[in-house]
Amino acid sequence: MKKIVMSFFTVALLVACGEQNQAPKAIVSDTKSVQSQETNSNLSQTDGITELKVVSNSQNTLKWTGSAIGKSHYGTVDYTGVINLSNNQLVGGELIMDMKTINSEDLEGEWKEKLNNHLKNADFFNVDTFPTAKLVIKGYDGKNVQGSLSIKDITKSISFPATINISENTFEGSADFTINRTDYGIVYRSGSFYDLAKDKIISDDIAFSVSLKASK
Repeated sequence: MKKIVMSFFTVALLVACGEQNQAPKAIVSDTKSVQSQETNSNLSQTDGITELKVVSNSQNTLKWTGSAIGKSHYGTVDYTGVINLSNNQLVGGELIMDMKTINSEDLEGEWKEKLNNHLKNADFFNVDTFPTAKLVIKGYDGKNVQGSLSIKDITKSISFPATINISENTFEGSADFTINRTDYGIVYRSGSFYDLAKDKIISDDIAFSVSLKASK
């Protein structure tokens, strides 16, 4: 069996209040739900599709950072998923994020526990009701990845710029883009929904930076 080597997978969620996000905004619109894909093996060949199974570990991480004026927090979320290739083209994939594993890495002790619990409650991801989030990749047109993003059971079509390089032996991809968290019902301390002092507002924008490398 060929060995999959994931050298890096990082998603940084940057919520920067009072500053303009430099990452381009993803095109987000309403969509019908996307059927989940099967992930039965590390590498399979089905109708010409090469399926690479991915799982978070010390090298393959999904990282987030959130900030308001004067403070910020960062941490990780565990994930599993697949990347599908055909004729050296990205044709699909799926990443399932286990929101119950969301974890702050910048705090310790009591404050770490308080932040983790707050991120998991109804103000943010409400993980008891919505334990997973999902990114479904439908394809890549040479400039943009097309697919859908589901958070708190709200599914939106999404298109964002990405750089994909596929050779005989490796897959590499990177992307930087932002979404509006309120599209997914996360409105806690949003200036778009509440009349708040500036130092209480959390930006609606979440910026993602993604980098991935895999050997076939």
